[in-house]
Amino acid sequence: MKHTRNDSVSILTKAKMPKPYGTSISLAARHFHGVGAQDKATIVADAMLAEPGVEVVGVLDASGRALGLLRKEHILSLLGKPFGREILARIPVAEIAERATSYSADSGLFAVAEGMLEGGSDTRAPYAIIEDDFGRFLGLVATRDLTDYLSRMTREDIALAGALQDRLMAGNRSVTCPGLAHQAWSRPAKGIGGDFWFVKDLGCQRSFLCLCDVSGKGVAASLVMSMVWGMLSAFDYRRGLEELILALNETVITTFHLEKYLTGFFAIHDAASGSLEIADMGHSHVLLHRGNRVYRPKGKRPNLPIGIEGDFKPALDRWKLLPGDTLMVFSDGLIEQENGRGEEFGIVRLARAFSNLMRTGEPLAASLPAVLDDFKGRTAQQDDISFVAFGPNVYAAALRKNDT
Repeated sequence: MKHTRNDSVSILTKAKMPKPYGTSISLAARHFHGVGAQDKATIVADAMLAEPGVEVVGVLDASGRALGLLRKEHILSLLGKPFGREILARIPVAEIAERATSYSADSGLFAVAEGMLEGGSDTRAPYAIIEDDFGRFLGLVATRDLTDYLSRMTREDIALAGALQDRLMAGNRSVTCPGLAHQAWSRPAKGIGGDFWFVKDLGCQRSFLCLCDVSGKGVAASLVMSMVWGMLSAFDYRRGLEELILALNETVITTFHLEKYLTGFFAIHDAASGSLEIADMGHSHVLLHRGNRVYRPKGKRPNLPIGIEGDFKPALDRWKLLPGDTLMVFSDGLIEQENGRGEEFGIVRLARAFSNLMRTGEPLAASLPAVLDDFKGRTAQQDDISFVAFGPNVYAAALRKNDT
């Protein structure tokens, strides 16, 4: 490995790190200076003091292999002891070098992080040595730099996942067939989440609607959402609702090996007959506004969430929506949201708000979130919140006003 002399500080050499690839540990390395193992400790100390940016150096043998490392704070503490300079002037820097774990520059970032960051903060090694395929010194990676890099990577991944979710949700459009109006609203708790809704006009006055809640949060939930969204977009709905559920279940289990699952309410509406074929997959958060009352409709048999069991036959129900009905499907984050007194919004408050807004004809997608936010005040949103409202109702014009 080629090392170049620094003209202004002759005792320090600087290794040239090869171009990193993939997710190798080289990406997080920030320290590349080295000194000869036989250089006198005082000379090394003076050289490091002359370079404010040099916090640590590798201590190298004649072939460029690292015998250890020397931190500036360590050598300064030795200089500060009685007769410290006189003693250090007599010994080679190798005698005060600290041992450190070495990793190949090709080592995976996450594997190295697991080794460096395991245990408590008081037991973690502050630095590790990076070397080439021949064991020659390339640089040093600090625990601090590694955690900073991983944190930045996480933020970038979250931002990308959030942007992807925004694009997918923005692709939702109104169901245009006569006899059905819908609106929906969703807000993640932390930038990205596991809630999503999907609608699709199937033609011939038939429409597909669903609301899903993926287990967990963050990027993993976003991956599940994106996969399911793609399947919903491409599925041939002539195969029927049961085939859709079975295909989703098989894909989630095959891909995530029972580590991820999702609850969901899936429905195909026929505007001509008012028939609503549903598959409630462990979701069960549904309200029906009919006349001047709000009901909690129940399916005949409960289903497990998608991704829990490999061999099953989903139970389907068939409801009938009458003119004037509105069905609202919502995620549990809506009723479990707390206020500053620790009270949950709850199903009773939701039903009351739902009834009042339907009576006044106010658009749910704008007004219901406002009711919720007024209830929670300054309390942080604790979970993802979503709902879809639809039906052949007399408030279709109000629904369309704020259709998302």
